[in-house]
This record gives sequence, structure tokens and C-alpha cells, in this order.
Amino acid sequence: MLLTFYTHWTNSFKGIPRAVWLLSFVNFINRCGGMVLIFLSVYLTKHLGFSIVEAGYVMTMFGIGALVGTWIGGRLTDKVGYYPVQLLSLLLNGLLLLSMLLVHNFWPMCLAVFSVSVISESFRPANQVAMALYTNTTNRTRSISVLRLAYNLGFTIAPALGGIIAGNFGWHWLFWADGLTCIAAAVGLRLLLKPVKKTELEVATEESKDLPKIKPYLDKTFMPFLFCTFLGAMAFMQMLWTVPVYFKDSFGWQEDKIGWIMALNGALVFLIEMPFIFYIEKRRPPFVYVQIGIFLYIVAYSAFLMPVAGVFAAVLYMIFISFGEMLVMPFSGNLAYSIANERANKGGYMAAYGLSYSFANIFAPLLGTQIIATWGFNTLWVVTCGFALLALLGFRRMERNR
Repeated sequence: MLLTFYTHWTNSFKGIPRAVWLLSFVNFINRCGGMVLIFLSVYLTKHLGFSIVEAGYVMTMFGIGALVGTWIGGRLTDKVGYYPVQLLSLLLNGLLLLSMLLVHNFWPMCLAVFSVSVISESFRPANQVAMALYTNTTNRTRSISVLRLAYNLGFTIAPALGGIIAGNFGWHWLFWADGLTCIAAAVGLRLLLKPVKKTELEVATEESKDLPKIKPYLDKTFMPFLFCTFLGAMAFMQMLWTVPVYFKDSFGWQEDKIGWIMALNGALVFLIEMPFIFYIEKRRPPFVYVQIGIFLYIVAYSAFLMPVAGVFAAVLYMIFISFGEMLVMPFSGNLAYSIANERANKGGYMAAYGLSYSFANIFAPLLGTQIIATWGFNTLWVVTCGFALLALLGFRRMERNR
């Protein structure tokens, strides 16, 4: 049984371009340091003494910065290329994270989080364009999963390591670890994926000039997709912004225990997603899998409404949110890539796709913390399930209209 699973797991990686592996390794290094974001809500409320509402406003600045950064990243990618945008984003983000050690008050923290978000999120459109150019229709979904595998392996390490660092050595070491790994990722990108003058990537970029150039926000087939993606992201993003606070306040857990539970998400995705996607990707259209994944989001947040508490509810949540993520992220990403590859302004389209998550990063923490402060966590979970249900119905209608 284990041998069969191992064989299937290794077979699922065959045919992935070497450049995708190198890009994924860089993302792994970068994500290993994603500790500050995971513990930001806990850091603000428990270490700096911010109220839950104040923390919500600070975390909303991350979403606003992501919005600006994604737009800037898309524009710069179309003008100067995906490579320099990725390199500068990683390097500057590392330096800004280190500077956050000096920030302790509300308004400076808002500015610091906004700045970090602008720089870090400008990386995404460039990274997504690179992935689209490195792959083709036969290996793109699995290549997206490889990139996500690296991301989630890093996410497995980051919360567990971050919880240990914050709980045993102090919060300032969390920022050092995060900043230095960003800089290490920039060095890795420069050493492993050096730009060259003329490759198939540049040829593909030149050929794309002959494709139609349509503003993504005027594309009647793309806008409904973006809106449904936003609704699904509103549900998913609560995992980052409010679920750690829920574990802290409702269960009374310390940072190291929160880190281990959050790491379960990355571990499940790392172990299961690639063979899972390899097995199912040709059996149903992508829209079907996105809908199933959104439904699993609903099941996940419903676990917090059950008459159980503690580890059992947390593990149930992590299992269902992880399987939902495995279906939604790669297949919705592939749908976005397939549309962007038919347009000359690929960076603009991938930026628009990223902006749907950026808008969710604005409203998810703001709405989530306001609901918690006014009505409590249970109301938040009901509202979150409502967003996921609307996304599910929207994707279902889009599938029927294709």
C-alpha cells in the first residue's frame, strides 16, 4: 500500500520543467520565513497590546498594500519583465521586515505593514507570469501544484518554527528569521535562475505581442470569475487573520501549539496535493473541482460551530480547509492562466487575478475582527460560510454558461 502510494506520488512529478523546480525552490526558501504574517494577529493583540479592532485595521493595511503591490507588480512585469520584479521584491521585502523591529505604535505599524505588503505582493504577478511561460497546457496544473507544494512545505515549517521562536526566544527573532529568508530567496533566484538574452521564454513573450490586448476589468468572461474568486478568498483568508486569534482566545493555546496546528495545513497539502491532482485532473473540468473545494470551505468553518472544542475541532477544520485549498487554488489558477495566455497583457490579467485575493485581504480581517468584537466568533463562522456559498453558486452558474 505504502509502495503504491509512493510510486504514484513520484510519478505525479514526471514531466515538470526544470525551471519550475528551481522557481519552486526559491518560493520554498521565501515561504519558510513566512512567520510574521501567520502570527501577526497574535503579535499585535498579545505582545503589543492592540485591541482586536485595532489589529483588524492594521491587518487591513496588509490587504490595501497587497492591492497596490499586485497592481504595481503587474504593470512592472509587462514593462520590465518578470525576473527583475521578482528579484527586487524579495530583496526589499527582507529589508523592510527587519525594519519592523523598530515599530511599536499603531499608525507607524499601519504604515510598516502597508509597505511590506506592497513590496511582497508585487512579487506575485511576476511569479505567476514566469510560471505561465515555463509551462504548457499539458503540465500547467501539476506545475502550479509543484509551486504550491514548495509553498506549503514552507508553510509547514514556518508556523511550527515561528511558534517555537516566538514562544521560547522572543518576537524579535521572528522578524529576523522572516527578513533573512526573504533575502536568501533573492540570492537563490539570482544564482539558480539567471536571466539570459534569448530563450524560448523570450520568444514566447515576443509572440504574445500578436495576441489581443484587453483590459481584464472590461473582459466579460473574466470579471465574474474574479468576483467568485474574491468571495472564495474571503472565506479562505480567515485562516490567516482570525483563526489563530480564535485558537488563542477560545482555546487558550500558546503560540507554539497554534503553530503546530497551523502547520498541519501545509503538511497535508505537501503530502497529498500532487498525487491527488495527478489522479483527478483529467477526470472532470476545472470548474467542478473549484466548486467542490469551495464546498469543503463551508464544511471546514462549520466544524467550529459543532458542540466540540479544542484539538478535535481544530484538526477537523484543518483537514477540510486543506482539501478545499488543494482543489480551489491549482484549478482556479489554471483557469486564470488559460485566459491570460490568450492575451498580450498577461501580467495585467495575472495581476487582476491576484487583486481578487488582495481585496479579500483587505475585507477579510476588517470584517472578521469587527464581527468578532460585536457578535463573537460563531457569527463570523456563519458569515464566512455565507461567502463560500455565494462563491459556490457563482462558479456553478459560470460552468453552466460556458
